[in-house]
Amino acid sequence: MATELIEQVNVVNCSGGDLLGTGQEACPFDWDRVEVLELSLRSYVYTEVKTLEQVQSEQQLEKLIIIKGIKSFNLVPLEPNINTADGSGYKSVTGELPYEYTVLFEANGVNFWKALRSLNSKDRFNVSFYDAQGNNIFTQGKTGAFKGFAVKMLFTGQYKGAEGNTGAEYKMTIQLTDFKEMDRQSWITAEQLDYSPSDLDGVNDIILTPEPLATGATSLVVKTTLVDKSHFVDGLTLTDFRIKKDGVLVTPTAIDHDHDAKTYTFTIPASTAGVYTVETWDSANTVNTIIVQPSGLLYKSNVGTIVVA
Repeated sequence: MATELIEQVNVVNCSGGDLLGTGQEACPFDWDRVEVLELSLRSYVYTEVKTLEQVQSEQQLEKLIIIKGIKSFNLVPLEPNINTADGSGYKSVTGELPYEYTVLFEANGVNFWKALRSLNSKDRFNVSFYDAQGNNIFTQGKTGAFKGFAVKMLFTGQYKGAEGNTGAEYKMTIQLTDFKEMDRQSWITAEQLDYSPSDLDGVNDIILTPEPLATGATSLVVKTTLVDKSHFVDGLTLTDFRIKKDGVLVTPTAIDHDHDAKTYTFTIPASTAGVYTVETWDSANTVNTIIVQPSGLLYKSNVGTIVVA
């Protein structure tokens, strides 16, 4: 693996002879169908070697947002503004329009659609792309910094429900800000990455619902499901949670789970009057509440609250 980001960038797989060439003396490279979007805030630049661990760490810090589940990704054809001179008929390009893409999602559910809708914005994000071959495509600023393409508009439209044999679907429109950033596009080919697009995933929302807690109780029971409220989040450990009473950490001594009841039970010091809270927590990285499981899944919960009178 590369030790610096610059060693990863623009290294082309010469065996990809079926793709468009970059010249007689160079190896070929071209985009394949885009499968994953990687959003970042406008100020974010790539500085470190990209690995799965590094990407997930940036997701934990909420610096990167991964969007997958794309059914189709299409460039919207936009002709440049062309002026034709009277008399001579000579033509000149008076302006090029920004790149625009239509992204179709299918059968990812209403909650996923809601999450995409929350990203609707103008001049908020940059975006880089992962294609079907596993290449990561982004751009390079005039200062030389590597970054995602600046997004002028990101908009997810109406939810179209399932009908007969046709599944639910919805579209996202991405309009880039500066067409010249495409001229400066850069990439990391799949061979330079230790992960594939299929290894990436967004953050899965968890709903924590503590059961009533009596004074003197030593067991805190918390229903733990995904946002659909039907799937139990199995496999979590003590270090994946943070419990507080009136803002002060409470240290549980044991944890048990009941898959059928969809609950975790924490053994805590005898409860006293106050407000107890529980949330997911990464004990190895004390600045965030997003946890990464050994399977590679990312989870983030609400703050479950219970009042002991």
